[in-house]
Amino acid sequence: MTKEQKLGSIFALIGGVMGIVAHIILFLTWYFRGMSAEAAEPGCEILLRWIHPAMSDLGILGGVIFLISAYGFFTQKKWAFLLSVIAIVLALQGAWFINVPFMAAGLPPIYFTIFWPYLILYFLMMLLVGKMSWGHTLLGLLSGMAWVFCMMNGIASLSRIITIGAPFFSLVQRLHWIAMLGWGVVTVSLLIRPKEWTRVVGLTAGTLELVVGIPLAIITGQELGRFSLFSLAAISCLFLVVLFLLPRIWEKIEKRDEIKEGAAMLNPAAQTR
Repeated sequence: MTKEQKLGSIFALIGGVMGIVAHIILFLTWYFRGMSAEAAEPGCEILLRWIHPAMSDLGILGGVIFLISAYGFFTQKKWAFLLSVIAIVLALQGAWFINVPFMAAGLPPIYFTIFWPYLILYFLMMLLVGKMSWGHTLLGLLSGMAWVFCMMNGIASLSRIITIGAPFFSLVQRLHWIAMLGWGVVTVSLLIRPKEWTRVVGLTAGTLELVVGIPLAIITGQELGRFSLFSLAAISCLFLVVLFLLPRIWEKIEKRDEIKEGAAMLNPAAQTR
């Protein structure tokens, strides 16, 4: 077993136990508190009643995948790192968004207690286990942020549809989730083996979010009289679209020599060649 595989098994085991145990404890402790919060703004009760369990589902699923990944690292399977990437993408999503309605309801953002450890775990996995460069790791993080923010826009739009029935939210809500799915796939691909199709899917998802996200950010910003959180998806997607459009930047992303160490770790047989 290589050093990377030993670290991978340890990190994945930590991620798995943390994801499963923490989500169960936090959900059972805060679910009813969230739904009954008196300070809840219109729509918060919907998010805390229905989206809270869904985010916990993602977190627990990520934890289970982490445990399978830990087994894969321990038995030197080449799919172990892929599962860890999928697990961390799900785990960060499950630990992020639900903090927003909690804060809007006047409650503490208790899921940040696992989001920040997972973010640290992400860097440890990519840098020490995947042997990726800082640039590659940060690009994956930015893509993951787009995946998180697009989901956030879709959920928040659904809440607005239910509470106030605004037609523009009805128009764009599903498209946010399509962009979200695109960025989820792109994030995993970027961290494993970026290909030309990764670029195409990223450009499609990013442009889609810009088309529906920029007008939404302007409308909600004018209504609130301040910066709108709906802007975050458009901002992250704008950066990514620009990076993907620049041929020289994409060539650097796609170069095999930037990920050859990670590829060798994924395929132990390659280390003996």
